[in-house]
Amino acid sequence: MRLNKEDYRKAEGCLRRYNYNCITIINLRADAMSVGVPSYDGMPKAPYSISDSVFNQYVKLQEDKELQKALKEYKAVRLAYELVNSDCKEIFVTYYQQQKTKWGTMDKLGLSERTFLRRKKDLIYAVDKELKKLA
Repeated sequence: MRLNKEDYRKAEGCLRRYNYNCITIINLRADAMSVGVPSYDGMPKAPYSISDSVFNQYVKLQEDKELQKALKEYKAVRLAYELVNSDCKEIFVTYYQQQKTKWGTMDKLGLSERTFLRRKKDLIYAVDKELKKLA
């Protein structure tokens, strides 16, 4: 199976943006969790009531396009990671997460250049397949 250039670049872009997407998700969720219910009048509140600020933050999280795109790409990469073999997993960790060079990754894993390219292609195809499932 062969992907067209656009799909290949989209899937590889998801792999390259994996760390950025993780940070985006963590930051947006941390912002949402930091919203509290201020007690202005000093009166006790119901323990499980939802204030307007919390509800507004929840709605904002559900409608945030950037967060939804980051979550979709994150899920696709995680699902593809679980489906590929151990060489592809090591390539993902060293080449995409730790951002080592192609030659540094090949040296660390003890792979030939052709094997590296095949395993990387398998990983990208798996991500593309998962992206199409989630779309």
